[in-house]
Amino acid sequence: MTKWWYALMIGLTGCAESAAYQDRLAAQGLILENAPIKATAEISIAAPQTKIWGLLTNIRYWAKWQSDIAKTSIPGDPAVGTQFSWSTDRMNIHSTIQLIDPERAICWTGHVVYFRAIHCWSLSPLPAGRILVTTRESMAGWLISRFYSSRELLESDQRWLAKLKRAAEAD
Repeated sequence: MTKWWYALMIGLTGCAESAAYQDRLAAQGLILENAPIKATAEISIAAPQTKIWGLLTNIRYWAKWQSDIAKTSIPGDPAVGTQFSWSTDRMNIHSTIQLIDPERAICWTGHVVYFRAIHCWSLSPLPAGRILVTTRESMAGWLISRFYSSRELLESDQRWLAKLKRAAEAD
């Protein structure tokens, strides 16, 4: 067996082991802190918490307010264990909801090829009826840092938050 095949198999085995671990982290509202790619971003939104929650959890309609998303597919309503898929212009992502704390937090894991991600959102009330929305995300997998960076992830998450704010604050 060639060395590259051996390295590939070890890499895939490591990803498989980390998948269950990442699922458990997401179920607790945590990301993979030692992931090679990670980002945290937040924004204050002047809208009811229920409206923001509805935008985040109505996965079927993400593409209507989040233009970076081309399409989504989810069977039924979001619940822990529900699998859904969504796509951007560059990739198709297969995700599983790991945590739902109504109107407070939602976390899912996702995978593309050999890359795995944890994406957690939290909503916290602020004074004057504003809501602080925080997103934390980690990405891990074989050679992922050759294809994507923490800076790119942060920029993507900041765009998502800005679009969420725009949609939530619209009449």
